[in-house]
Amino acid sequence: MPPAFTRSPRVAFVVAALTGLVWLNQGPSAARYDALVAPPLAERGPALRAWLPLGFAYRRSVDEELYYATARAIRGLPFDRAMLASRRGYVPDDFRRLPPSDGRWHMPYTEVPLEYPALVLPFLLGPAWLSPTFDVFAILSGALMAASILASVAIAIRAGRPSDRERAAAWWITTALLLGQGGLAVQRLDAVPALFLAVALWAAARRRAFVMGLGVGGVAAAKVTPLLALFAMMAADRGAWRRPAAFGRVAAGVAVALAVGFLPMLAGTPDGLASFLGYHRARGLQIESTYGAAAALAELVEGHARGATLSFGSYNLDGDTCRWWAGASTPILVVAVALFSAWVALRPPPGTQNERAAAVARAGLGALVCVWLFGKVFSPQYMTWAIPLVVVIPERRVAVALVAAMAIAQTYVRGFYDHVVDMHADGVVALVARVIALVVLAAFVVRAFPRREGEGQGQGAAAASPP
Repeated sequence: MPPAFTRSPRVAFVVAALTGLVWLNQGPSAARYDALVAPPLAERGPALRAWLPLGFAYRRSVDEELYYATARAIRGLPFDRAMLASRRGYVPDDFRRLPPSDGRWHMPYTEVPLEYPALVLPFLLGPAWLSPTFDVFAILSGALMAASILASVAIAIRAGRPSDRERAAAWWITTALLLGQGGLAVQRLDAVPALFLAVALWAAARRRAFVMGLGVGGVAAAKVTPLLALFAMMAADRGAWRRPAAFGRVAAGVAVALAVGFLPMLAGTPDGLASFLGYHRARGLQIESTYGAAAALAELVEGHARGATLSFGSYNLDGDTCRWWAGASTPILVVAVALFSAWVALRPPPGTQNERAAAVARAGLGALVCVWLFGKVFSPQYMTWAIPLVVVIPERRVAVALVAAMAIAQTYVRGFYDHVVDMHADGVVALVARVIALVVLAAFVVRAFPRREGEGQGQGAAAASPP
């Protein structure tokens, strides 16, 4: 039996909070790290030498610098124009415009290009408003993202009626997931959709239709593609949404949240929304997607790996075949989610509130895995979305598989991402290993669902019959 302190929800929560707020948030900026490693090794103190590997592992991301520069551009303050102009690589002309630093407010989307829906603006502008420098912004933003993840887990736990021991286990799993995801968990905006997914999970388990719609709509208003999780989450407890009134309340909640996320793009001119939609439609096949990993492996085997190029804020693959797969990925993804949702709808309906929470979490996670495996873009930070869902799924091997996928991605992102971009053997092998980990995760999610009566008995009878 584990020690008593490990069964305490408070102890487990404190460890998870320290992991997210402090441990993952300790990294210096790139400029600060370069300054720390500039002196010869002999001139560095023992404490600095011991900490530098951690400083390297958790160093701040370029994405955070982009967030800070964008927030300052919106407020009309001086910002790093060269970085903001080059960070996305090739983009359409309307994404190259930058406003003057005149101390005046500049409208997002129309004057300042932004590839995220408007719901994330408070999470950008709030920390930037309090921060005189990027170093301060990075710590405050990281703390805000960590707090959002912790809040999402707390909400998800309350979706059911867990015991103290189950709550403690959920927080220990949260710590493992945070360590597996590493700096990606707090250095990107993906904690925002995780927070809204937790709201949707809580509302679905308690059958609060309008709030469930708000939660899933909020996810879409922060990151768009996780909206597809709605269909599987509703299918997991299909009896609750059969009445037109209940379905209508879900739709109303989604509509309100989407309005909050997308109508501000029209505040200046309709071109803001058109630019946003055009940006994402024109994005190419990302190297880290399943299709990109397969293409990289094929080119490596054939001996003519070309590498990826920076465009639309990520490293993407060129060529007619890759462009075809990028276009085909959307219908493939929609079909995959539809088939999975239909399969979920055939599972035995949950009974208790705890069973509903687990069933909806499994369904939402399964839909997210479809997005990760079949979308044309897969960034490792997307796995942050799943944290509040995984902690309430009783089957622990689901969490283990996700931690493994996170750890693989963290290793190549922090250790040798240039080898991934250039399609070196170790980089391609890491991509393939991460895809395999996600496939294993998908299998574990499917096997975690209860079977219908009589399902699988045919195979058992066949195995038991004599030859």
